[in-house]
Amino acid sequence: MKEIHMVCFDLDDTLTREIDSVTYLCMLAGRLAEKNAIQALEDRGEIDWVTCDHRKAALLAGLPVEKALTEFARIIRPLKNVADVMAQLRQRRIRTIVVTAGPVQVARAAMSAFQMDDAYGSEYGEEAGVFTGKIDHHIGDRGKIACLEADCRANGIAPERCVAVGDGSTDIPLFEYCRHSIAINYSPATAGKARFYLRTDDLADILPLIIQCEAATD
Repeated sequence: MKEIHMVCFDLDDTLTREIDSVTYLCMLAGRLAEKNAIQALEDRGEIDWVTCDHRKAALLAGLPVEKALTEFARIIRPLKNVADVMAQLRQRRIRTIVVTAGPVQVARAAMSAFQMDDAYGSEYGEEAGVFTGKIDHHIGDRGKIACLEADCRANGIAPERCVAVGDGSTDIPLFEYCRHSIAINYSPATAGKARFYLRTDDLADILPLIIQCEAATD
């Protein structure tokens, strides 16, 4: 049996629930009501999601970046057994990374909290230890593939040895790029795009599916 060498996870609504990454930072900045007003514009179709992210980022100006790390465990609600799943994958010598279109600072906090191997996301600007209120580089719809490709090259991993785990439209490019994919707590946009579909509040439920992915590499 050939092995799976990496599992690439989305963050919001995949490893965590209820509070997404940008909402989390806006809560820390005391700007939640303003964030909700901006979100309403996207929900009504008045702005696209990337523009929405840039406007929300402006609310973070002056927020200490360190708070993204120190407050993570207190506020963010992960699925059950996230850290245990990462430990089990590590025991199987499977690399774990988180790739999100959200702030890389929150992705790094998740990486630390869940003991993952690396983290990628949109580069929210920092200066002198605080958020600038700008996004220096937004990865957009296709940027997740670039992140995964870079990690694969750096670690000598072939895409067909990766499993992509995500929930929404920004994960579809990864589902298409990797041979193996799991849509967890998925949105309608992912219909027909992933190999496996799963609704659960326990991340451990993906482990049997990863074993199936390994069997399919024979």
